[in-house]
Amino acid sequence: MTPLEWALSDDTGMSSETIMHVMEGTPPPSYGVSVPQDPDDFGRCHRLLRLFPHYRKCLHEVADKYPMWVGLVRDWDRLTDLFDEHRNNDLYDAMQPLIDEGRVADGWVKTGPGSWTKGEHGNVQLGPGVSIGF
Repeated sequence: MTPLEWALSDDTGMSSETIMHVMEGTPPPSYGVSVPQDPDDFGRCHRLLRLFPHYRKCLHEVADKYPMWVGLVRDWDRLTDLFDEHRNNDLYDAMQPLIDEGRVADGWVKTGPGSWTKGEHGNVQLGPGVSIGF
């Protein structure tokens, strides 16, 4: 499979497209760059890295370009083990503090449980009464 064939497949998502964008030097996804948010997202990234093993060796480049990836990239092998062992609940739990670490590295400030702000106007709250305002 070529990168173009992968991009046209049905096994892509924002986070895996972010990896492809950095590895291939293509424009970022039109709807923005992202990290994997859950085991399904992680699985799409994992399968991409299995298809193109040289991307895995250069995954640090994603974190270099997008600090939100720093914790996930650092702990990728541990997360991969959880994924391969089908321990999705443990994988989800392991990902959350790494996602939070990435938000902090990217300049976000935690304002409360599940609530983050960046700059003067940003606000993201995940959970009951989900609110996203910028």
